[in-house]
Amino acid sequence: MNYSSDNSITLTIQRRAELEHRLDTAVGKLLKNAKLRKQGLLVTRSSPETFTVSLSEKVPYGMTMEKMSW
Repeated sequence: MNYSSDNSITLTIQRRAELEHRLDTAVGKLLKNAKLRKQGLLVTRSSPETFTVSLSEKVPYGMTMEKMSW
C-alpha cells in the first residue's frame, strides 16, 4: 500500500533492503513543500512495515525526525 498527498506519503516496506532507498525517495518528494512552508519532516513508523513521511510544524525547519507509534 502506498498513499501520497502534498503533505505526506505512506509506504508499506516489507524488505529491509528497500527501507532506506524508499524513505529517502519519499523525503525527497516532500522537500519542496517543506521548504515552501518552512516546516520539517517527520517519519513515523506505525507498524513493522508501515511508514509515513509528512510535513510537520512540530519539527524545526530543515530537520527530519523519526517517531515510532506502535
